[in-house]
Amino acid sequence: MFRIGEHVIHPGQGVCTVTGIEEDATPPMIILECKQGHAKTRMQYPLAQSDRLHATISREVAEDLIENYADIECDTFTERNSSLEESYFKKLIKEGAPATVRVAKTMRYRIRDAERRAKKPSTYYARVLKEAHRRSVEELAVAIGVSEEDIEERLAVVQSAFEASVN
Repeated sequence: MFRIGEHVIHPGQGVCTVTGIEEDATPPMIILECKQGHAKTRMQYPLAQSDRLHATISREVAEDLIENYADIECDTFTERNSSLEESYFKKLIKEGAPATVRVAKTMRYRIRDAERRAKKPSTYYARVLKEAHRRSVEELAVAIGVSEEDIEERLAVVQSAFEASVN
């Protein structure tokens, strides 16, 4: 069971904070607050489905993901139907980090690869990249205890170093 003030990963929303538990409600609910962009959303989540929520990664795992960004392998999953491919990656994003970091790196690679070959990248790449990146930044910031802007800066540095090493 989660504690008030604890950060959890909601499969549809990303990082949320447990702000209350209403065991007397019918059905019993966990009260969550999530932040997407500048807005905060408060929602109720059935206590009976709390097994679908999980804690954010630890500080150590978050630091390791950033420090070893170059070692994260891109996902090689492909499908003839881009809709099925997009569904696969969106399902991974719901798991939280480290999956979100890997998906974001994969989408960056696929976009860059298509552009290098003078091809137009699939439109789903940008959609999936945006969501994977947003969720990665939120979870890494919470795990390390810094602002999202700090994480954006740190990721930009490791991504640039990685890009330079593969060119």
